[in-house]
Amino acid sequence: MLRYSLQLVSVLTLFLVLPAGLRAQERSPDTGTIEEVRASIRRYDDALRRSDTAAVAQFWAQEYTFINPRGELLTRGDRLANLRAGRTAFDSLAPVLAEERIRTYGDRNVVAVHTTLLSIGGRYSGRTERGQYRATAIWVRRDGRWQQVASQLTPVSGP
Repeated sequence: MLRYSLQLVSVLTLFLVLPAGLRAQERSPDTGTIEEVRASIRRYDDALRRSDTAAVAQFWAQEYTFINPRGELLTRGDRLANLRAGRTAFDSLAPVLAEERIRTYGDRNVVAVHTTLLSIGGRYSGRTERGQYRATAIWVRRDGRWQQVASQLTPVSGP
């Protein structure tokens, strides 16, 4: 009976202590970091709208990869070449702010995942693209600035 009581006390203690430990690990979002990322996203979008290749290049890490709306994998070099040649250009690029989510990860919030809904009109790799797209971009903080290491666009079909 004593053995059963000790086991019961151990299990009950675990259930009481475990939630407290989990709460201690939870972190509230770092609003300062999220605002830094959001500001970088706005500058990046503006550079894309203006087809400013030099500015856009600063936002893409050397290892950057992009999956375009047709599912093709492009490197940083591919995308920069498309911008320089005018094969990638935007008539419109508008995020739906109510759909935007930025989540940060890491002890020092060094990785951010940005998801949003975009209304886009323009060209990717020389092909006309127009409509709404779900976008995901992975941003990392390096040398005090935010850069994308990967991004993708998926066309939204239907309502």
